[in-house]
Amino acid sequence: MSVIDRLAEWVSSLEYEDIPERVREVARNQLASVIGAIHAGAGCAGGKAVTSAVESWDSGGPCARYPGAVKGSWHSSLLQNCSLSMALDYDDYLFLGHSGHSAVCVPLAVCEMSGSDTRTALVAQVAANELEGRLGASVVLGPHNGQMWSHIHLLGSAAAASRVLGLDSERTANAMGIAMSQPVYALFPGFMGPQSKLLTAATPAVTGTAAALLASEGMTGSRSIIEDPQGFWAHFSFIPLPFMMTGLGSAWVTDTIAFKPYPGCAYIDTAMDALFEMMGEFRQARGRDIESGEVRSVEVEASLLTVAMDGMSRAYMDPVKLSPTNINFSLSVSVAIGLLSGELSGAQLTEAYLDRNREEILGLASRVELRHDAGLSVRFMRSFDEAVDLKAMLAQLDFKALVGARRRLGAHLSGVATMGRAEAISAWRSLSREDRSFLRGLVSLGGLLGRAPAYDLGSSRLEELLMPFGAHVKVRLKDGSELEAEKLIPRGAPGDPGRLAVPREKFTREASGFLGAGRAAEAMEALSRFDGRSLADLHETLSAP
Repeated sequence: MSVIDRLAEWVSSLEYEDIPERVREVARNQLASVIGAIHAGAGCAGGKAVTSAVESWDSGGPCARYPGAVKGSWHSSLLQNCSLSMALDYDDYLFLGHSGHSAVCVPLAVCEMSGSDTRTALVAQVAANELEGRLGASVVLGPHNGQMWSHIHLLGSAAAASRVLGLDSERTANAMGIAMSQPVYALFPGFMGPQSKLLTAATPAVTGTAAALLASEGMTGSRSIIEDPQGFWAHFSFIPLPFMMTGLGSAWVTDTIAFKPYPGCAYIDTAMDALFEMMGEFRQARGRDIESGEVRSVEVEASLLTVAMDGMSRAYMDPVKLSPTNINFSLSVSVAIGLLSGELSGAQLTEAYLDRNREEILGLASRVELRHDAGLSVRFMRSFDEAVDLKAMLAQLDFKALVGARRRLGAHLSGVATMGRAEAISAWRSLSREDRSFLRGLVSLGGLLGRAPAYDLGSSRLEELLMPFGAHVKVRLKDGSELEAEKLIPRGAPGDPGRLAVPREKFTREASGFLGAGRAAEAMEALSRFDGRSLADLHETLSAP
């Protein structure tokens, strides 16, 4: 069977009862989190441009656009909802990808169009998560990462729409083949600063949904388009990892969803957690907030992922006109806004706020220094290894091909975010003996000789996976005092005891500006019981007062 045939067989046969309740509970919270992000994104200039454009061309239909639950066509609904959920990088993430834009918005729109129930929508949502996370993981050794895996929304949308429409495995496979026939390839200049980033998930979500509708009418697509020598993996990965597409129904990537408490890349979350903890302690001790003028410097030590992200953002930073999109990837500017306002939410990422406070934000950001802590990078890898067995994964790879992929990745990121030889040597020397031993142990003799047993993602323990984007933050004040804190697990991520409180807080906070606090609390309760309610009930609670 081709990869797509295997995926389609699983998607078309997946039933509500097949999904563990713990996974369904995470999916309900994903729904609330994504709709909360949509409400937050409506306030920025890019979000306003999308809603205005969609309103001007939409001719009506059964599908809700948020905020306000205004009814329109399915393609207008997807374009607006997916764009606004992407607008402030307030989207959640999982192993490995940012699936929520399409995984949540496509099932809702297609259910509204077809008259399907909310249980079917939840099943389709989980199916999309499972496929999108796996597709992202299969190309992790490639030119893109995170949100820039825009192509995962093609596969997930086609799968979700097919499941809602009740297509059999053959037509579901055709839908996926149609969707993947022209995969999208995001480019840094259009992603790291301008408002065009908003379309990263929206356009593939529309395409994937259209693919399912076309397949339902008999159109065919390539079933081998992912693994074909001239197919997807050949063009979107330096080394494809086909074993990542396994384990469906055994390991659930939906288990790994991390809910963002702040608008911005996931790699800023622990630094912001540490900062706000220190600010709270300062307030409690001195009875007032820190004033920006009394901050002498801020030092942040973080993993390579955070350092690389921040390096990329600098290349596209425009100090004359601060962009919410760029700020999402800038640790220094995010920290500055947190110090200035005492929070980081959708309210701070409007053009009015940024223009009004630009000079003070940039002044504070210039006092923030970010350094790589190699130990935190290894801590992240160790955590992954505990759940998915990195050694067994790496044993599947050809060593020479892996070295070649490293060179290609370095060339791809040249001038944007790279670690030079001297930096790599310094990082290695800074590691503890135990960390060095761990890294050496990832390379197995069996893998080098091509004798490793086949890896199956189903053998992993994704329900135990942690993503510790650790950060150590030190704030020095001009009076000589110092504040210091370290966080390993982001608030809202797996491993956080209060994980499921974050999407509730996020939705209620961001939706209150449109619905009022009372209606927002009502809507949150409706979302928490989504698969036991009707779409009409949901529309009523989310509609404009």
